[in-house]
Amino acid sequence: MNINTLLFRYFFMIWCVLMLFSPSLQATVNDPSTLHIGILAIDGKKQCFDSWRATGEYLQTALPQFSVSVVCLEHNEIEKAVFDGQVDFTVTNPAVYVNLEYIFGVSRIATLKDLGDQTSATQYGGVIFAKSGRNDMKTVVDLKGKRVAASDKASFGGWLVVWHLLKQVGIDPFTDFAALEFLGQRQSVVAAVLQGKVDAGVVRTGTLEHMVSEGEIDAAAYSVIGQKQTEDTFPYARSTELYPHWALAKVYHVNTDLAARVMFAFLQIEPSSPAARAARIQGWTIPLDYYPVHQCLQELKTGPYRYLQASPVTIGQLYHQYRYWVYGGTGLLVLILGAMLHVFLLNRRLSAITLKLRYEHQEREKIVADLNDFKVTLDQVQDSVFMFDPDTLRYFYVNQGGLDQIGYSFEEIKQLTDFAIKPDFKELQFREMLAPLRDSSKDSLTYTTRHKRKDGSFFPVEVFLQHITPEGKKSRFVAIVRDITRRMEEQKEREQLLTRLNSEQKMASIGQLAAGIAHEINTPAQYLGSNIDFLGEAFTGIDQLMRQYDQLLSSPDASALPEFLANTINELKNQADWDYFAEEIPRAIEQTKEGVAKISSIVLAMKEFSHPGCKEKQATDLNKLIDTTITVTSNEWKYVADIDRQLDRSLPLFSCLPNEMGQVILNLLVNAVHAIQDKIGTGLDGVKGKITIGSRRVDDSIEITLTDTGGGIPEAIGAKVFDPFFTTKEVGRGTGQGLAICHDIIVNKHGGTIEFVSTEGEGTTFIIRLPLGMGASA
Repeated sequence: MNINTLLFRYFFMIWCVLMLFSPSLQATVNDPSTLHIGILAIDGKKQCFDSWRATGEYLQTALPQFSVSVVCLEHNEIEKAVFDGQVDFTVTNPAVYVNLEYIFGVSRIATLKDLGDQTSATQYGGVIFAKSGRNDMKTVVDLKGKRVAASDKASFGGWLVVWHLLKQVGIDPFTDFAALEFLGQRQSVVAAVLQGKVDAGVVRTGTLEHMVSEGEIDAAAYSVIGQKQTEDTFPYARSTELYPHWALAKVYHVNTDLAARVMFAFLQIEPSSPAARAARIQGWTIPLDYYPVHQCLQELKTGPYRYLQASPVTIGQLYHQYRYWVYGGTGLLVLILGAMLHVFLLNRRLSAITLKLRYEHQEREKIVADLNDFKVTLDQVQDSVFMFDPDTLRYFYVNQGGLDQIGYSFEEIKQLTDFAIKPDFKELQFREMLAPLRDSSKDSLTYTTRHKRKDGSFFPVEVFLQHITPEGKKSRFVAIVRDITRRMEEQKEREQLLTRLNSEQKMASIGQLAAGIAHEINTPAQYLGSNIDFLGEAFTGIDQLMRQYDQLLSSPDASALPEFLANTINELKNQADWDYFAEEIPRAIEQTKEGVAKISSIVLAMKEFSHPGCKEKQATDLNKLIDTTITVTSNEWKYVADIDRQLDRSLPLFSCLPNEMGQVILNLLVNAVHAIQDKIGTGLDGVKGKITIGSRRVDDSIEITLTDTGGGIPEAIGAKVFDPFFTTKEVGRGTGQGLAICHDIIVNKHGGTIEFVSTEGEGTTFIIRLPLGMGASA
């Protein structure tokens, strides 16, 4: 420990003694109604206040019983502000924090999370850059003899870490550079490089990328010197190693409870909050280990290590160098001893202060331990937090959110293992999953599974799992569990909409194909019908001609014909079997006409059924819609069931979406055919079922019923038949969407109801009721 630091600490202890005897001073420092947050201003106080004002407003809301003030401080002001008690908490770079910790005993309670992913956001470093096109500077060694600019000697990311890097490669920036300038602000450094005033510049990581994103500079205007090529997820260019980010620390006079409340408020800052956006950060996390910062400053012999020497220092050297401090300290000590009148009393009071400082130090260590254990704030976190032993897998801590989530008391949960509430895992399988975390081959694990509540119900969860070892304590697994029921429901809704869209697109394609086929069939059918009509008319004429021949041959005038001619006519008539043709040809022509008429009716039904739907409702004859659907699906039911139509032909027109209403009839009819097939088979043996379709008007609504003689719907699944994706059919025969689509069309799009009555082994009746008030048309 150096002499300056010893003297400073000595004077600091004396100041604490004076504070004990000065009630007004003590009240100022420990004013319980005001919180002063000291922020290190690296780009000027105005920029600092603009960036952190939203954080102060957030803290004012989170801690309404306090008056929160944001105090922006330059590098040369921060130590005095802490010494004078002008601030209660500090937000500084790692170097300033380490110095304050060493001198004043401030305690870190959180670490800043910068923009970036969760792994790299809590670290930062320095970047060396030059103007693009400077091919003479590719590596750090090339900086010898160059002009270099940085923001401030005390800037950790903007100078100290780069100085440490230069020292590692054998460069002394104060002797090996042609010039070394400190310009105050990062923007000034960037401007000096791009304007050619210096050869290279040093700024903290992220500065260049942020200026590019703000449009202040062009990304092609600079190049990074000695850029680290790593496989980590750090989002910014860098020339140095990474170190812990800025620290939030409490000053010595702040009690533990207040520190915990302020720490919790900072940890609750979300990336999307105004406070985070204004400061350009993600938020705050539990404090990291700042030992690498100590190492960096110690090797540079700066900060609290500025007076370290490589060789032992003699007492004479110390006296010669610090004799004025010794003189001043001795004089001050004599003055204080005279004022206190008694050395013994002074020693007792100093001992009391020392004990108090030791107690505060222990309290600080307790806060750090509490933070590492997540026990200070976890009961107030919305997500569930579980901690369990790596060997026994038994819980030893669950926050209140976790207890509420699964319904157990803490005493009950302590008797359970982690996989006991995870029905999808066995113990061996669960331990194998944990193995990569225990052997440190993985830092964390995120997976989805189901949790089982005490009442036996299940719910989907997303689990973030880590294996941590707090200092001086046994390792443990920490699981942060989030209920994703809502997320799964939304995903299911998206899948349902996608399936519906695919179904509608498929139906539209089938409709276009059917319309084309109907058109192609209709033309030759018309030719065929016209030709059959022509043949019928021609045969009628021929038949009349033949009858006249018969009358002529059988009349008395037949003797006037030559005998050989009469015999030839009779012989040809008998050879042609004209009597048989005269009887059968009219029947064949009539049957052919009936067939052509049947083809025409099917073609017409196909054209109507495949007509593209419209987005607006239109007056529709529901009976005709039913007839068309029955005709189009005749190939489905004609070998399986007989159709009994009990339609009220006097029904008024109903305003609806015709295509979608036809889809409902089609789905119900196909389901009825499948139900009958499951009961009696394909119908090739002549045994058929029966499907009865009826329509009628009931009060102010239209009722459509469809009854089949299938096997019925089991009572156990009756409540699920309208659920999306629920089906009892084998793969490839049903998607589970048919009845769900019917329910959506009838209930949501037409304001009606759809229900069913079923008897197992006998059949099912679906009943659709459509309110005439929503679209009757006389």
